[in-house]
Amino acid sequence: MPQETRMISFSAIGLYTPGVVARITGKIFEMNGNIVDVEENCRRGLFSIFLVVDFTASPIETDHIITALKGIEKEADLKIILAQYDEKAVTVASRSENHLVTIIGVDRPGIIAKVSSFFHSKSILIEKCRMIARGRFFSMEMVIDTRKIALEPGQKQTESLNAMKKELKLLCTDIDQSVVIQSENIYRRNKKLVVFDVESSLVQHRSLKHFIDRIRDRVATQTGVPESDGGTHNQMQALVDNARFLKGLSVQDFEKLNEILQLNPGTIELIKILKSMGFKIALLSSGFNFLVKKIFETAGVDYAFSNSLELDENGITTGRIEEPVITSDTKSDILDFIMSTENIKPDQVIAVGDGSQSSHFIENVGLSIAIKPETSNTKTDGVITSDKVLNVLYCLGMTKEELENYTAE
Repeated sequence: MPQETRMISFSAIGLYTPGVVARITGKIFEMNGNIVDVEENCRRGLFSIFLVVDFTASPIETDHIITALKGIEKEADLKIILAQYDEKAVTVASRSENHLVTIIGVDRPGIIAKVSSFFHSKSILIEKCRMIARGRFFSMEMVIDTRKIALEPGQKQTESLNAMKKELKLLCTDIDQSVVIQSENIYRRNKKLVVFDVESSLVQHRSLKHFIDRIRDRVATQTGVPESDGGTHNQMQALVDNARFLKGLSVQDFEKLNEILQLNPGTIELIKILKSMGFKIALLSSGFNFLVKKIFETAGVDYAFSNSLELDENGITTGRIEEPVITSDTKSDILDFIMSTENIKPDQVIAVGDGSQSSHFIENVGLSIAIKPETSNTKTDGVITSDKVLNVLYCLGMTKEELENYTAE
């Protein structure tokens, strides 16, 4: 290594021995070196460390520094690799925006191979990879560096990045895995609010469809039935928009029908865990208030917005909805109201829906997750392909062991 090179990368790997980090850093300090970057791991007795050291202020010649650092190899029984480190690379790296990719699903051979091969084909560097759940259920995190992502002719960096995200979602769908892609800069910021689009993320689709069918059966004897374009959530919206067809139903009718509704597995546990972690919880629904009632009463959320049917003095629906009427289009305004009330910014919000028009408000937040979307071409940061809503916690970096500790309490 030439004398003028004063920025050195130090990599070492081997079996862990007590005091090994102190031995390495102590030697660097003796030679007046300044550690500008460090990453150290010790897992199952295997030790690794990476350092970037600036020896600009050291009076010792570079050759002697290299000899001293290589001497640690025999002293600590490590394999050591030294190299010149470009100081500009440190500056560039500090400005880069990496991404955190979380893969979630049932374990099967080839998941890591297929995902890593995909990143290689896009000239994307995998900086870190760690398993956060293993066994029958699988989850891992990857930190990827997209600065050198492959670009098509005339394609901008952001366009290439968005195209890569879409392709990764399709790949994970093909191998039956959920995936969430977050900007690492956003991921590291302190999140404060989790907002759920209730009927699209927390209520079981089958029970919601059954509920709507029963409602429609009850009003079929009226002058007509609510119009719909076929989707379950759109049918719910149609019922709200056509509340006049519900005139004459009693509170008891709705209470009986309410028993049909079932929450996705883990819904109450998820909300309670998020609350214990310090999050504010908001529920938004353009459906009826009994959709959020059982969650609100059981889990104790902070905000719950839904529509209420107007009742007369005998508890019979009048065919009107009480003001204000909540629709898919007003959910964004409600989220803005909550953020203003809590004095938080959009990048401190986690929003969960299905990515459809009914939950389009989830797009402009710090982390957006679509639960079982009708199409893989969503504009959200990630997609969870099952109804196991507890998987949201893996997107926050929680490990399988930590989740088991929470759910065992």
